Amino acid sequence: MPDILHQVVINARPSAVYRALTEPGGLASWWTADVDAEPELGSVARFGFDGRSTVFMMKIEELEADEFVRWHCVGGHPEWEHTEITFDLSPADDPAGGTVLYFAHRGWESTDGILAMCSFDWARYLMSLRAYLETGTGSPHSGKPAG
Repeated sequence: MPDILHQVVINARPSAVYRALTEPGGLASWWTADVDAEPELGSVARFGFDGRSTVFMMKIEELEADEFVRWHCVGGHPEWEHTEITFDLSPADDPAGGTVLYFAHRGWESTDGILAMCSFDWARYLMSLRAYLETGTGSPHSGKPAG
């Protein structure tokens, strides 16, 4: 099964990165403005795109403060269903306190379909996460319909 893998260094402490990955305000600042999520194991977070024409539903499977987040996709797009998304945080070898983020979106059935587009989009949103944490302004999806 193919996977999407990315690595990015963020000039922010792991605790700040973790909050941006788990708290509604943080998620809305870099991924999509349409967020219904709580950092609670077993809860289902909802992320809306294009006026909710697509709503990705992620079951929060694992939370390790300042270290690791794992979601299991339970709905939204047929190619995403039953995939796993992880954010693995490690302190950067930097006295300023940066973080190395290892991102994975695993379990895709095929490289056909939307996998390549999603890999590009994830890279773009991870740069949005970095911008949000380093400058205070990310580039999340507005949640509104395109066009």
